Amino acid sequence: MGVYDLIKNRKTVYSFSDKPIKEDTIIGLLDAARLAPTAGGIHEYEFIAVSNKDKKYQLSQICLTPNIDTAPFIIVIFCDPEKLKTVFGDEGESVFCVENAALAIENILLYAAEQGLGSAWIATVQQDAIKKLLEVPARYIIRGVIPIGYPSPEGKGVYQASVPKLREITHIESFNNKVV
Repeated sequence: MGVYDLIKNRKTVYSFSDKPIKEDTIIGLLDAARLAPTAGGIHEYEFIAVSNKDKKYQLSQICLTPNIDTAPFIIVIFCDPEKLKTVFGDEGESVFCVENAALAIENILLYAAEQGLGSAWIATVQQDAIKKLLEVPARYIIRGVIPIGYPSPEGKGVYQASVPKLREITHIESFNNKVV
């Protein structure tokens, strides 16, 4: 399947089967994230792969997202804004830390889809609770929690957002000069 088809067909999944994931697939997911483009070529993000049942359950509670603990593992992405501040100042933390992590997360989501896995990007997180649970130093910022696994066989917990038509959101040369 080509990249465009992956983008079109990827779905957000919040409920997973108990089918295990091969270790080389997990490594591939993390490697795909590592290869994402970054502002200034600075790789300030890091990952924690969580497979411990109790920690996954606690993450699902902290993230207010039931059923993600059914995923075989959850990737937590966090960044060290100090690495970006040295080059970009405050904008490094407020802008590029978010953008770099988002690009890494998108690579994870697309690679997961290519492998037949379901995933979700949970961006609204309780920073302090996750840092405490996973022993992340205070200076880091959590940018995403991503449960990954094979979708539930019942098809529950699968979400496909409605997407606007291209002509509804595309302008040519100036605003309000929309594609017909």
